[in-house]
Amino acid sequence: MLKYTLCFIRKGSKLLLLNRTKSPNMGLWNGVGGKIEENETPIEGILREAWEETGIALDTVIHAGNVTWKSDQANSGMYLFLADLPEGVETQTPLSTREGILEWKEIDWILHPDNKGIVDNIPIYLAKILNGQIDLEYKFTYKEDIMVRYEIVKLDNQKDLVKI
Repeated sequence: MLKYTLCFIRKGSKLLLLNRTKSPNMGLWNGVGGKIEENETPIEGILREAWEETGIALDTVIHAGNVTWKSDQANSGMYLFLADLPEGVETQTPLSTREGILEWKEIDWILHPDNKGIVDNIPIYLAKILNGQIDLEYKFTYKEDIMVRYEIVKLDNQKDLVKI
């Protein structure tokens, strides 16, 4: 089982992103999420993390693939999730929280090739998951905090998918 979760909450053509105040990825825009707690499923973990970081109680999330990484410091990974903002829920941004600043960002802005303010691997997988390709694993290799390689592989079977 992977240790972390990450969710992109969608509202029309925008995603709710967090500009982190702490490492890792301090000062960069990212989805919301965090560490899966003991005896928690990945879905329970992302629902809890989304609530803690945004105050949004998500109705449902879609498992949208996995991200794994190897680096000088550690090898780890996270489950990717996609969710739509529940009907009737309004979240005004920008909003300063203990984790960072939350803000709705246009998908085109997030994926713009000149955008250096988002986590470096997001452009590799975000467009795919937003287009419904949710059966992939993205494997990244970092050397001294710089991405040096990645590969995309298909999640073969149900054992690779999140158990609810």
